[in-house]
Amino acid sequence: MKPFMKNEPFEFAELISEYLCNELSKEEEAHLMRIIEKDEHKREILEYYKHTAPVQERLDYMDSLGIDAAWDKVRQRYDRKSGNSRNYSILKYVAVLAIMVSSVALWFFGKTDNKMIIPLAINKHLNDVLPGGNVAVLVLSNGKKVRLDSGKVTLEERDGTHLSGNQGGLAYSNDEAPDKEEVLYNTLIVPRGGTYNLKLPDGTSVWLNAMSELRFPLKFGTKERKVELIGEAYFEVAKNKNVPFKVHTRHQEIEVKGTHFNVNSYADENFDITTLLEGSVKISAPSVPAKFWMLSPGEQAETNKKTGQTLVAMGNMKEAIAWKNGYFLFNDEKLESIMTKVSRWYDVEVVYEGKLEEQSFLGQIERSKKISSLLKILELSGNVHFKISGRRIVVMP
Repeated sequence: MKPFMKNEPFEFAELISEYLCNELSKEEEAHLMRIIEKDEHKREILEYYKHTAPVQERLDYMDSLGIDAAWDKVRQRYDRKSGNSRNYSILKYVAVLAIMVSSVALWFFGKTDNKMIIPLAINKHLNDVLPGGNVAVLVLSNGKKVRLDSGKVTLEERDGTHLSGNQGGLAYSNDEAPDKEEVLYNTLIVPRGGTYNLKLPDGTSVWLNAMSELRFPLKFGTKERKVELIGEAYFEVAKNKNVPFKVHTRHQEIEVKGTHFNVNSYADENFDITTLLEGSVKISAPSVPAKFWMLSPGEQAETNKKTGQTLVAMGNMKEAIAWKNGYFLFNDEKLESIMTKVSRWYDVEVVYEGKLEEQSFLGQIERSKKISSLLKILELSGNVHFKISGRRIVVMP
């Protein structure tokens, strides 16, 4: 039997991983059984993992999360605290599992008959909150507000632009040339607990996340197609080599001619982040348009709102557009950041009680689940607990 690691979460993670892969010796399996006999929480975790997706599927999913990058972050934090400079290559996989076991094992979730498996015998969350949905408010050029959360919508703006859609999305169309004397604007507002799809007059599709706004002209000009964004949106821009498409945020201006990209520009976040999926993107600062950066697919530009500095690096595309594809994806993410996303999507207030230890989370869960499903999985860490009181979520050690 090989020596066990001194750090208990890492030891347990190694045992769990080898148990799932049927690689434990009899002595090691007996040791694991003794551990779970003494610890109900660890027994619950083991039972949870036994009912999840096939091992290879889980390992493939781990690779898709960018485990190497996540592990580098963990190693750097460890080195800074301990001054350690040892070789971590052998321990990487075990450490990643330990992160998930001691923090939260999100990527080990599975499905049976399309239902989430929650290994808790008693639902301690007596209250629950439904997930968000297709909800938005459209502000017309005359200031009138139209709710877009039920039934069909058919409108005509005063410049002849036609609007048609339903709860799922809204599309614009017009046949006339832009009016040189007056440019009319609409604003689409997606509140907390909402998401919405919009098709602009040029054929560009935009998906807006919760707490986001997009202001756009009803007819684009012949020199540029410019929109203004607050919050987060994913763009699939209709190609037009002669008329560039521009997205303006407070700290970035994104210029393209036809491509797919995600922009995160929430007012309560420290960075404006643009992630490019395909094509090319030109990023500049609104205050200094002469200075710019060109992105290639897979890259993202992060602009620090305090310093104004922009850094370009490889990004995680799956993580950037997870919300648009209907799930949360946490890649070495802090609890506070996760709960910010939770508060937007479920339209809840989050408050903290007591001192929480620093922990990171790695994994994925569908956004279509009730809030209790997400909170239960987070609680598998044993290091955080939640209480639901109406639309108020209390986070406790």
